[in-house]
Amino acid sequence: MNDETPTAPEPIVARKSTAPGGFRHTLTAALVGGLCGALAAGGVFLATDDDTTPAQSSASQAVISRPSSTLDGGSDIASLLATAEPAVVAITVGQGPGTGAGGAGTGFVITADGFIVTNNHVVEGQTRIEVAFTDGETMSARTVGRDPSVDLAVLKVDGTNLAFIELGDSDAVQVGDEVVAIGNALALEGGLSVTRGIISGTNRTVRTNEGSTLVGMLQTDAAINFGNSGGPLIDAEGRVIGVNTAIDADAQNVGFAIPISRAKPVIDDLRAGRKPAFLGVSTQNVTPALSRELGLDVDSGAYVTQVTQGTPADRIGIQEGDVIVQIGDDAIETSADVLTAVRSHRPGDDVEVIVDRNGERITLTATLRERPDVE
Repeated sequence: MNDETPTAPEPIVARKSTAPGGFRHTLTAALVGGLCGALAAGGVFLATDDDTTPAQSSASQAVISRPSSTLDGGSDIASLLATAEPAVVAITVGQGPGTGAGGAGTGFVITADGFIVTNNHVVEGQTRIEVAFTDGETMSARTVGRDPSVDLAVLKVDGTNLAFIELGDSDAVQVGDEVVAIGNALALEGGLSVTRGIISGTNRTVRTNEGSTLVGMLQTDAAINFGNSGGPLIDAEGRVIGVNTAIDADAQNVGFAIPISRAKPVIDDLRAGRKPAFLGVSTQNVTPALSRELGLDVDSGAYVTQVTQGTPADRIGIQEGDVIVQIGDDAIETSADVLTAVRSHRPGDDVEVIVDRNGERITLTATLRERPDVE
């Protein structure tokens, strides 16, 4: 379980099925429809951290605080692509020579010496990974690190002076901002596909049947298709604001991307070979409705739905029904905040966790440990 893994009524169900160039995940949900991994080789954002996320997103409305960022015309998109596209790679994966198995996804280069970000589900279990650049060059890549809990992976190719793309600030994104998605859609011959749209929603949370959760996701109507998994969602300034991960197969242009601001610390850990910190709880958002239903004394926070045995949370006595309201110096208003707060610390750190239990504030001190499922 994860400190970002919510329990949700009407959970989303993930279903694997064959797709061009490989496999895909199809998810169906009463709330969100059918989600498909945006990859010709699969596609599901996994947020199974024992610092879990909400089973449902809060019902608060989108905050619009400024005019939307826009792309004014084709020339602007052309200029953006001239900078961004050389840093985007088509990924082909397989089990090795002669197996016939394989799939296709997307990645983007973040350093001149060849570090590449993609989804974990693009490369998990694969022994052969090749990346193709827009100039036609193909390189073999190795996996530096993977974190299934947030569906991110970092690859490395032996290159120098490679084109790379700047990472932006997804926390500054708002509904209505225009975006561009670039990816290896359907593994089509002839190069990458480019689509344009807007940010349709923020902080989306949906759950898979594997106990994993899409947490704090950006929603976009820019067309995302199988093969796009791991590709960049780019803002009007040409910066990456999200990692394209999943689509709703039963809807029109409902796609989801991992916000880059949440992904950055994970990417840094994977590049450095560090395992993230782990607390050991599953939670869901406290909303006014949930507070009334359960008779809670708080209107926000992370309601603990499960404590994993033997974890730091278990050892300090966190209980199901507690509401986490603070971790260290970070106020906790949603389940997603638990993941963010825990990941801001390192394994071995002693961290104060404040919970509300039947109206009483209790301060506990947890010694965080490494997540057990990160490579």
